[in-house]
Amino acid sequence: MRFKPATSSARHLTCAALFLLCAFILVPSFVADAWAQMGPGAGVAENAGGTANTGGETLRKGWMVVQLLGGLALFLYGMDHLAGALRVLAGSKLRLFLGKMTRNRFVAVVSGAVITALLQSSSVTTVLVVGFVSAGLMTLQQSIAVIMGANVGSTLTAQIIAFQINEIAPVLIAVGFAAMFFIRIERWVQLGRAILGLGLLFFGMGMMGEAMEPLRHYQPFITIMAQMTNPVLGIAIAALFTALVQSSAATTGIVIVLAGQGLLSLDTGIALIFGANIGTCVTALLGTIGKNREALRTAIAHVAFNVVGVLIWLPLIPLLADIVRDITPSHGGAIASGAGHEDIARQIANAHSIFNILNVVLMIGAVPIMARLIKRIVPDNAASGRSLDAKPKYLNNDMIHTPAAALAVMKQEVLHMGDIVRDMAQQGRHCLLHRDPRNLQGIAEQDDGVDALQEAIVAYAVRLRHEDAAPGDRARLEELVAVANNLEAIGDIVSEELADLLTRLSRLGREPDGETADGLITLFRDAETALQSALHALADEDGPRAEALIASKAAFSARLDHMQLLIAQKVGNSEEDVKLYRLEISVIERIHRLFTRTRRIARNTLHLAENKNNLSEPASTSSAEAAK
Repeated sequence: MRFKPATSSARHLTCAALFLLCAFILVPSFVADAWAQMGPGAGVAENAGGTANTGGETLRKGWMVVQLLGGLALFLYGMDHLAGALRVLAGSKLRLFLGKMTRNRFVAVVSGAVITALLQSSSVTTVLVVGFVSAGLMTLQQSIAVIMGANVGSTLTAQIIAFQINEIAPVLIAVGFAAMFFIRIERWVQLGRAILGLGLLFFGMGMMGEAMEPLRHYQPFITIMAQMTNPVLGIAIAALFTALVQSSAATTGIVIVLAGQGLLSLDTGIALIFGANIGTCVTALLGTIGKNREALRTAIAHVAFNVVGVLIWLPLIPLLADIVRDITPSHGGAIASGAGHEDIARQIANAHSIFNILNVVLMIGAVPIMARLIKRIVPDNAASGRSLDAKPKYLNNDMIHTPAAALAVMKQEVLHMGDIVRDMAQQGRHCLLHRDPRNLQGIAEQDDGVDALQEAIVAYAVRLRHEDAAPGDRARLEELVAVANNLEAIGDIVSEELADLLTRLSRLGREPDGETADGLITLFRDAETALQSALHALADEDGPRAEALIASKAAFSARLDHMQLLIAQKVGNSEEDVKLYRLEISVIERIHRLFTRTRRIARNTLHLAENKNNLSEPASTSSAEAAK
């Protein structure tokens, strides 16, 4: 399935954003004129129309709220566009860093920082980590290190916002729009989308700045901001706002805009940034709903790391402010003249970076201690352990918008399905060995669960197909769906076709002789071993092992032909002998089909391994070709 550079949904969203943009550019002049003419008292200190006099300049509160919310909406929409484009541009590189997260804690920190920089959201990274821990792909210690790295990666967003290049925002929007709609090369389309998102981000910040500029001379607001000198109050307000909007970037953007208008001191801005770090933990806590205790531990670790970091720096805010003033280049000028606005914005961004980086340096060595402490706080369930419950265990809807991560948990679900099918095959061999069809009911019930799992995996894949993803990720998606289909087919072979043949053998009242029975069991065990090997190869994406299994076709076919010849030589002349012969040949045929489906799984695995080894290119062979 090829990725389409410009989907209709993307066009509709972009057109809606541009319409909103035009509305906020053209409508204000008409609304302002009408608002100013609402009555003769428009120029007094405060009137029924919601305006206030700010020393010769009328403060229109209603319009300020509209412009502030509109700017915030464009800011968040631009961030979403930027993050979505970066996810696609990163593509399989993101998958590469996701794979590195399970190494030592130092590599995990770097991986967490890079992933957050690519996704432009520490909250998304944390949700992914919670999903990985829930799926058993990552330990608690590894997850804590990744979360530390995510906090470092989030500082890049603050640094980007601090540029405040609002004047060139329309240029960025125009260039990004042109690249998206007039160039048909996928990478350029996504690059244009990123530029468009960046332009909308800065344009939204400019709108918020314009909305709040009159507050510089509005005494009631100045009085309120003067009371924000208590850092605990600032931290609480910022944490609450961040929890509500589910975006620390939005809080950071507003803080930088307020500071740029001279409405916040550096110390107050730092306190608000600290609060944003705590508020962003709510996303991870919400992500643990319905997950296992390991996921809850990860969310608690996120909260603990951020809160402890804030408590360490809370009494040191004046010292941190002095440090960033010394290291941040000055452009000269006073704040009143407008030349110093850029400085305080950059100072806040630098304070954010220093705070997060030094927190990691201070606490990286304590990760094992932190993990042990959290395990005591949240102990294991008494019934925890590996099970073959035929229900989806790993599919995580929170990861849908990050295809590389969603594919990782989808693969785990396919392996979970494989474990159940392998157990069904073992039970089928047991029934064949003892000629006992009484266990067939249990196999049938397992097959119902396998069917439900396949349906859930396919439904998850359908949702993933509607997400922006790199071609390599789309190729992986199709291969995993193909594996699920082959596993479901193996389940049907064992639970329906083989079970039916065993029932007919039992009704016939005749049993294969000892040599034939041993040959059938050996043949079935060979196919079962091949299935187990295919699943191991899939788990590790082991290309050589998959190739060896594919190459074993000749040897297996030779054993199968020998068995068919042996049975043919023993067939008698009676009608019962002929019926027994036909049933025995049918059993061999079902074993052959089981092995054939297993080889198809090996082919899918080989394509996945090739995709992993060549992250920049999609798999060269489709699943349809693999099934031939």
